[in-house]
This record gives sequence, structure tokens and C-alpha cells, in this order.
Amino acid sequence: MMSSEEYTLNLSYLQVQLRRLDLILSVAVQYARNAGFDPNNEFQGLFISEEEVGQHLRAFPGVGFWGNTEPVAQNPVIQPTLQNINAQLRQIETEAETQGFVLRLRTLQKMLGLTVEDLDLLIVALAPAIDRRYERIYGFLQDDVTKRRPTVNLAINLLGKDWADRLRLWQRLTDQSPLVEQGLLELVADPAMPHSAFHSYMLKVDSHIADYVQLVDSIPKAWQFFLKNEIITGPHWDELILEENLYQTLSRHYGHLSPIFHFYGNYGSGRHTLSRALAFQYGLRLVETNLKALVQENKLNLVRLAFREGRLYGALLLLHEWDSVLDEEHDIPSWLWAQILDYPYPVVLSGKEEWVPRGINRTRPIIRIELPIPEFTKRLAHWQAYLADTEVQPAELAYKFKLTPGQIRDAVYSAYDDAIGQGKATPDIQDVYRASRAQSSRRLSSLAVKIKPRYTWHHIVLPEARIQQLREICDQVKYAVRVYDEWGFKGRSGTAQGLTALFAGQSGTGKTMAAEIIANELGLELFKIDLSAVVSKYIGETEKNLATIFDEAAQSNAILFFDEADALFGKRSEVKDSHDRYANIETGYLLQRMETYDGVAILASNLRQNLDEAFTRRLDFMIDFPFPETEDRLRIWQVSFPPNAPLDREVNLEEIAERYRMAGGNIRNAAMAAAFLAVADDSPTICMRHVIHAIRREHQKMGKLLEDDYSRQFITT
Repeated sequence: MMSSEEYTLNLSYLQVQLRRLDLILSVAVQYARNAGFDPNNEFQGLFISEEEVGQHLRAFPGVGFWGNTEPVAQNPVIQPTLQNINAQLRQIETEAETQGFVLRLRTLQKMLGLTVEDLDLLIVALAPAIDRRYERIYGFLQDDVTKRRPTVNLAINLLGKDWADRLRLWQRLTDQSPLVEQGLLELVADPAMPHSAFHSYMLKVDSHIADYVQLVDSIPKAWQFFLKNEIITGPHWDELILEENLYQTLSRHYGHLSPIFHFYGNYGSGRHTLSRALAFQYGLRLVETNLKALVQENKLNLVRLAFREGRLYGALLLLHEWDSVLDEEHDIPSWLWAQILDYPYPVVLSGKEEWVPRGINRTRPIIRIELPIPEFTKRLAHWQAYLADTEVQPAELAYKFKLTPGQIRDAVYSAYDDAIGQGKATPDIQDVYRASRAQSSRRLSSLAVKIKPRYTWHHIVLPEARIQQLREICDQVKYAVRVYDEWGFKGRSGTAQGLTALFAGQSGTGKTMAAEIIANELGLELFKIDLSAVVSKYIGETEKNLATIFDEAAQSNAILFFDEADALFGKRSEVKDSHDRYANIETGYLLQRMETYDGVAILASNLRQNLDEAFTRRLDFMIDFPFPETEDRLRIWQVSFPPNAPLDREVNLEEIAERYRMAGGNIRNAAMAAAFLAVADDSPTICMRHVIHAIRREHQKMGKLLEDDYSRQFITT
């Protein structure tokens, strides 16, 4: 913040500059009067007399605006006072330098490459924005009360020593000059004379520059969609939860002359927070611009204003959404890169993807820093910080949900919203789980379908040994923190900390249900991938599809359930030609990605015999789903009818289970179909005829006929 002494010194400097302008204007007004300008003439400027035309014809080319060859600023009458004013300006400049204060007019001159003449021209244009009396003075001097801003002609005549000097000042107002190129001044044509000569253009000072000079710090409303300017009060990067190697990288490069940092990582990875910490460490303000917003509005050229803002305030410049300015070849506009190289303070390029520049001049170092999803201990620290006021134990959350710090923050805030909506003061574990799943369930490719888990342990009917195996899968996920981190097994397996499993069995034996139960038990999302849709006849396409799935899954924290795995394993065989060899490569690639996946990956196969021992040895679990025997079929029939279903007493599930050999999936389909048949039949209960009819329809779907004597007792068609 600017101290009161610095504030007062800035206003004094501006006031003395305006006093200097007043002195010059006083001479110009006298010249104008001598030239016949009559402010009391009600027709002044509305017509040209013959006498005035004669004066113009008799004047020497290049003569001053008011017919006086004596330069205004060189008038001997004002020289003693002018010298005194200049001395006051120098005194204020010396005092500011001694005190370590910033004079904003001097900062404009220094940081934007302005000459002394540029600053004088800016003061002339700035004056009406500070004090409206200058509007009246300029109107008089230009012989037109409607011209309240100075024209090019007026400005160069006020400041120019002679014709050559006025032409030089003219050049300081062209499009290539710092005043115009930096957007400090805009040259505006007179609306009444849109095609007038350059001399008649009016000088309009940028309103933000006028505010800056008058010590008003605010971003114009029209710029707020892409530009921010903040005083940073923290945090220090030692307060951040960062990986040790990141601390080392920052410390190693901190203090280097104006480095360019490239922070890249997913949403919530901490790029913005780290940029703030970096600005705080440097003791600089933070000027941030949203490049994506500018690109979307087709206004990327406005980024120049961000560079100007940063220069004026001595700020670290954060170019957010850096990826949006890269073309297909990852190249950037040359003018933008030139601005970055010329910027005198540190620059942060913030994007999602790593960027390696090519074919461009690099006069400043580029420090690339990836901000990946934090390791478990760092995630745990984030969860603990955000859940400090709750009773939720975050260790399980930290392991199951591989979220960025920003996603963890959003999940906790969302959990609080849900809890308050339910009348609770703080969220419980269910609220946090629900919010965490919402954060992690990003769209997982068009090749994957999100499954909402419906089943729990009491729904599945399997031999007890198989149930135990499924529970062991859940236990390995639940207790991974203790085993891998607390007991030190992390990294000993040589693969990722995820889990791979194979569910083998005929269709309908419960493989998908088991995956849903595991997802329900662990509180994780479940995505089903149909491998028959992933496998491609084109070489390389299958691996590309699989890579897309696993790359996106790395951010989803989901259980991956690969159904129809036989589409891939069915091609695995003894190598007889290049196609066989390539089929084996595809299978090997899938298993490799499963092994390096940190989550749970499950394969479902109907043909276990197609798997060789080398393949199965690399899986953590292999579970066979047998075709249900009579006793198991009875249990499946029993759990397939909900407690509220009005099952008629005549329905003999024992007899049905004994007579009809059906897989669990078929049984569940038949139970639901029987319920619909009962409702359509306007029956108060689900009767035997409805169940047998549904069983017949299931057999037809399986390509079988049901024409036994037992079924004929209940249905005739």
C-alpha cells in the first residue's frame, strides 16, 4: 500500500506539472489574443473573415498556430518562473528517490519507454481529465468552444520550439509511437469532420491511465473479464503443501533475473496458488490475465494492456489458460512472445499441458514445473486441513480419491452445502464421499459408460469362497494406506498401487453385479468399458483407444470394468502370422496399462480357457463365477423379488429352481417380467402363471423352447 507521504509527494509532483502547463498556456492565450482571438465574439469560429484570410496568406509557412514565430515554451517572460518550476520537479524526484517512493508519472515514462516530449504531450492530453477548466482554455485556444480536448495541432504548437520541432512532436503521436502503441493516448477524429487532416485529431487520454496518475487503483469494468491486479499478502510458499522436489526447484530459481515459469497441471492442481506465493516471495503485486477469455472474444490484442498494467505496478505477470493461445503445432504469435521476453519482471505461463517452445528466440530462462496430483501424504494433508472442523477421518478419502488440491477443496465445500441443506452443522463421511465422487466422475471417454451401483452383498449368490475373494478385493483397497505407507510396502511390488482382477464365467453369472457391489462397498464410481467396441481392425487403433480410457481414468478415481474381454483374448493365440502377433501385442498393452493404473481394473471374460498362464500370473485376483446349481438358483429367485412384491403363495420357487436351469441374470429378468405381467393382468399378486410365462420368454431370448408338461399347467400359449 502507498504511504501517506508517498501519496502526498505524487500529488505534489502532478500539481507542479500542471503549473508548468498553466504557465505555457498563459503565453498561448496571450498569443491568441494578439492574433485576434476574441472569446466574447459570439460568432467566433463560425465564419472566416477576409482579414483573417489575408493574415493566413501573409504568414510564413510553418509559423506558429497563433501567427507568432516565438515558441510558446521559449517565451523569455516566463523563463524565470519556468526554471523555478523545473527545479521543483527535480527536487521532488530527488526526494522520492531518497525515500524509495514511486512517482507514477516517472514510472510511466521509465517503464513504457516515454521520452520527455512524450510526457509533456501526455500532460497536455491529461489535463482536462483532471480539471475541467482546461476544457474551456483549450476551446478558446482552438477558436472553437466545442473542442474541449487538445488537437494534435494545439499540442505541438504549445510544446514545439520551431517548425522542425513541431514535426518531431507530430511523429510522437503516430500509431508506432509509445504513447499510441501502449494505449496511453487515442487520436480521435472530430465527429463533425470525420475525414479531417491529422492535425485536427483530438488527443484522448486512456481513462485508466488518468486514474493511475491520480492514484486511483481500479480495473475498468470493460477489462474485468480478462484482467486482475492484486496486492498479494500471502501465502509464502513454505506454507503450501508441496512435494519436496518442487520446493527445491523454486528455491533454486528464485532470485534469478526475471525468469519465465511454466506451471502446468489439471484443474485445481495449485497453479494459481503457487503463482500468488511466488509473487509474495518476490514482494510483487500479481497481474493476472485470462487468455482464454480474450481468445473467445477474439480480443487477444488486449493482452498488451496486461503487460502495461504489470509494468506500471511492478507486478509478476500471470498468463492464465496459456494453452488457449497455442496453435495446432504448439506455436504462439511472435508478437506475444516478444512482449513476454521484453517484460522486466517474472512471468508465469499457466496451462494444463506441458509446453516446449521451438524455433523462437529465448533470452530468458524457462522453468517448467509440473503440478501433478499429489502423493497420498500430501492429499491427506489437504483433506485434514479442509476437514479440521469435522469428525470425518480423511485417510481413506485421501487414498481412494486421487484429487487435486482444488478438487479436494471443492468437494469439502460441496459436502458442507449438502450437510447444511440437511440441517447438519458439519458434513459426515457420506456427504464427503458423495461430493468426492462428483468431483472425480469426469466424462471418461465415449468408450466408457458410467454405472450407478445398485447391488449390495445380500443381492449376490455365489459360493462362500468366491464371496470371500470379493471381500478381499475390497480389503486391499480399504487398507492400502496401512500396508503401503505405514508398513512400508510401497514400491515393493514393482507396479502401481492399484489392483487387477479377472472375473470369469458365463453370461449372467454375476460378474457385473459383483463389480457394482465392490463399487458400492468402496464408495467409488464404476465405469463399464465394452472391449468389443474398443478393439479395432486397424493397427494401432486399439492401443490408442485403451490409452484414452486409462489416461482419462487416471483423473477419475474410478473402478474400470472391462466387459466382453473375449473380444481381445479370443484373438490371443499361437503366433502364426503378423495379425496373431499384433493381437498378442494388444493384449499385452491392456495388461500393462492395468498394472500401472492406480485404481481398480477388472476384466470380465466368458472364455477363461483362452488365457495363458503367463497372463494370469500378472493378475492380483482371478475369480470364477460358476453357473448356479439348484440351491443357488433358489436363493437368487428369493432375492430377486423385493420384500414389497406381492408374491402369491402358490408360487413354488423351490420347484422352479429345480426344474429350470437359468443363470442369475436370467432369473432376475424373469422375476421383473413376472411383476409387469401381473400388473398388466390386473392381478393383486404375482402368480405362478406370470412367473412361468416370464421364464418362457427368457428361454426364447436364449434360443430355447419351453414346452414341458409342468409349464403347460399354468399357461396355454
